[in-house]
Amino acid sequence: MEQCGLRIVILDGMDIGAENLARLERRGEVCFYADVPATTDEIVARARGAEVVLNSWTHMGNDVFERLPGLRMVSLAASGVDYVDVAAAAGHGVTVCRVPHYATTAVSELALGLMLSVMRGIPAVDGRVRRACAIDWDAPEGVELHGRTLGVVGTGAIGRRVARLAHCFGMDVVGYDLQPVEALVDDLGMHYLTLPDVFAQSDVVSLHVPLTAETQGFVDAGLLALMSPAAFLINTARAGLVEQEALYAALSGGRLAGAGLDDIDLTHESGCRLLELDNVVFTPHIGFKTHEAVASLIECCADNALRFLDGGPRNVVAPAAP
Repeated sequence: MEQCGLRIVILDGMDIGAENLARLERRGEVCFYADVPATTDEIVARARGAEVVLNSWTHMGNDVFERLPGLRMVSLAASGVDYVDVAAAAGHGVTVCRVPHYATTAVSELALGLMLSVMRGIPAVDGRVRRACAIDWDAPEGVELHGRTLGVVGTGAIGRRVARLAHCFGMDVVGYDLQPVEALVDDLGMHYLTLPDVFAQSDVVSLHVPLTAETQGFVDAGLLALMSPAAFLINTARAGLVEQEALYAALSGGRLAGAGLDDIDLTHESGCRLLELDNVVFTPHIGFKTHEAVASLIECCADNALRFLDGGPRNVVAPAAP
């Protein structure tokens, strides 16, 4: 384990890059760890003496913060704050910053990619050609995006981008959000509807809301039952937004044409059963994972740490307690 006079700790293998590392080293001694700490004791041992910690994957709760009295700031390499107990951090006077909007383009493009993949059956027909080592003219017909209605649930930065991309494909767009975006109405002719009406009237529904206590499992059997048997569900947000058992029942029972999922809960049997279905396309939670998005993420994470040290923090989710 590295021994260094700590001020800034890169806690868990973040691919910080030479340029960002040099920027941090100009402000203090930087200690880098190449893997994720396995225990609370290991987290504390790594971060002891640090004023600033850069964190990608490490869970930091009250038991960590109470043992690090010198810690002033955690810079998360993420837009979400799942890995940090924000209330505990604030209670111990630790500022927490995140990286918003770094993957807007990456996630929205994957959403369109999943639509195309599941509606045209791209993975399935790819497999047929590979297995036969021949052109297969008996492959099933796909479905075009053009002329279909897309329902965007959540019109924040990513949802707005998806709506605009879908409009370029010739799709009609409807949406649901507690705070409608008038620019989408003006520019795309988009209509905001109630949540049930979005599910009932859309050929494709794409989810773009955060996972919270209120949104956990909100796409339930009732909402899925409103969808046409010819409709598709796309989820590039968290798996927990959807009741997996209800989704499996709809897909396997012919009550839904298909789904494109960038996240799946494999701790439940329903997740494993979804993997057996040919009308579902999966990606392993890679919505954010493009070269451009990851570079932006790391740069902003380093920026957040440096701005905090300069006395002007931004992207703050946990203000230091008074």
